[in-house]
Amino acid sequence: MDPPARTVYRNRCSICRQEGHNRTRCPHDAATAASLRDAFNTERRAQERQRIRHLQERQATLNSAAPNPEWRAAMYAQVTEMQERLATLTRDYAGQSPFVAPRSGPTVREVKIQEILFDHCQEIPEGLYKELMDALVIRD
Repeated sequence: MDPPARTVYRNRCSICRQEGHNRTRCPHDAATAASLRDAFNTERRAQERQRIRHLQERQATLNSAAPNPEWRAAMYAQVTEMQERLATLTRDYAGQSPFVAPRSGPTVREVKIQEILFDHCQEIPEGLYKELMDALVIRD
């Protein structure tokens, strides 16, 4: 059973804690306001105790499953399997994300550099030109 939802109280008097008016328009005398305020505070404390009791029962239910050896073994097996799958995925893609397809072909920057090298091939020594073009084509 869930605890009752907390209610947001607006226009609550700070003297008697009743709804519908504020402290400047409180219709109650001091003795009545004090008794109303005490009743309200008692009810709120009871609600808080009930909420805490509910949370404790829920935590006890969760804790009762944790010490079970079969449950722990099953969880350990699942964690181990997930770690192995993760290791396999990271090994297979060698540093690349498994969700990104491996690149095929040169990037836009590499194409631009190749074009610049090709345009200025007469000004670059032949050995250097060949090394630069080879470096742009070879992939690891």
